Amino acid sequence: MKKVLQSVLLTALMTLFMSMQVFAQEAKTEVVNVVEQDPQAPAATVVSANAVTTTAAVTTGKPILALGANLTPDQQATVLGLMGITVADLPNYQVISITNDMEHHYLDAYISPSVIGTKSLSSVMITPKEAGHGVLVTTKNINYCTTGMYRNALLTAGVSDADVLVVGPSEISGTAALIGAIKAYEVMSGTVVPEATLDTALNELVTTGSIATKSASPEEVEALVAFIKAKIATGELENEDDIRKAIKEGEEKFGVTLGDEEIQQIVDLMLKIKALGLDPNKLVDQAADLYEKFGDDFVNHLDEAGFFQSVGDFFKEVGTAIGDFFKGLFK
Repeated sequence: MKKVLQSVLLTALMTLFMSMQVFAQEAKTEVVNVVEQDPQAPAATVVSANAVTTTAAVTTGKPILALGANLTPDQQATVLGLMGITVADLPNYQVISITNDMEHHYLDAYISPSVIGTKSLSSVMITPKEAGHGVLVTTKNINYCTTGMYRNALLTAGVSDADVLVVGPSEISGTAALIGAIKAYEVMSGTVVPEATLDTALNELVTTGSIATKSASPEEVEALVAFIKAKIATGELENEDDIRKAIKEGEEKFGVTLGDEEIQQIVDLMLKIKALGLDPNKLVDQAADLYEKFGDDFVNHLDEAGFFQSVGDFFKEVGTAIGDFFKGLFK
């Protein structure tokens, strides 16, 4: 009951302050570079390399599909079925295809090409939601990447207010699905995610997954990474030494023991995330989830890091009472 109440209140609050953000960017029309659909797939509204997209998807709430280009007809039918769509329905959707070449382009720096393979199978459906909804991820037939890993990386990429469904035709790792999710978000929002941002989000997904398989549970690693990201967003971590101290603190708080190589991986990742410039207000959703898992201890340490003070600076635009209310949701 507490979780439901917090979720309702948080959504209402997010809707209020997001509508009043003085930093809100105007919706814009951009060219989205995606590839043509697999010839074997049924006819659909496919976004070509020269297509210009708008924010119409957000207005209509119509989902965008990013399908693996190498799905066989049977595999595609399976994927669509898990999404609640029939092959006959496909022409009614805007569809983009994610190719194996794209997967290698973005992932070869982080995963062995032999592991990526020669076929693109991961598929994603992304549905726009109202302001304040946050990012909700669900997976089907994904056995490596957790919903939390996807969500953390999508937040890093700037994705907001969307339901994301990641599906495999059978049990697959799902690492490449992040590419499809972000490319579909570009179509949905009418904006282009910078290459450096997409690269950093993929780096985060792969790094979190790798550490989770070696040293700790996915939930513990997700919390550790989110904790350090929150500190970076407040401006507390100025250099590599600060990041290393934050990692050490996170190890103690979330029961994670990391090796030197894993620590260096996180340091390198956080330096890239720091260079992106995270908005503390976009970490609200993530903080709410982590509170549910780790309780007051997580909030207390974010408070020490200045997270709520940073968020409070924004709330000065709409009244300190709202800021106090927000903080009260987590205590």
